[in-house]
Amino acid sequence: MKKLSFLLFALCIMLSSCSNDHESTQEEDAVILEKMYKEIIAYSQVNSKSCTNPEEWGFIKFGNSFCSGHIIYNKSINTALFQKKIDQYFKAREKFDVKWGIFYDCMIMPPPTGIQCVEGKATLTYTNPGAY
Repeated sequence: MKKLSFLLFALCIMLSSCSNDHESTQEEDAVILEKMYKEIIAYSQVNSKSCTNPEEWGFIKFGNSFCSGHIIYNKSINTALFQKKIDQYFKAREKFDVKWGIFYDCMIMPPPTGIQCVEGKATLTYTNPGAY
């Protein structure tokens, strides 16, 4: 019984020492965030689908602070999944910022008032951008 206990103990030590306890670097974490961001942009179809009718496009707040921007998306996508991707990105972004002591100094952005098609690209419009 003692041999079995010792073997189990030794196996546990071996397995725990082989686990991936690699502490990521800031650059590695930034690459992950960039990949998540690119997936959001690709899913939005803003760069892959031509804009011929602004009614086919929507925008959503991109961030959870007072100085967040907005992101355009094609209304044909699954907006619940799109929002989930955005939420996951900002949870990861918050962890990144805390881990690496990142602080943002930003301007308050006015909310967009609509979307127009400019040379085949969906573009946000603003009524009075200088009011903020």
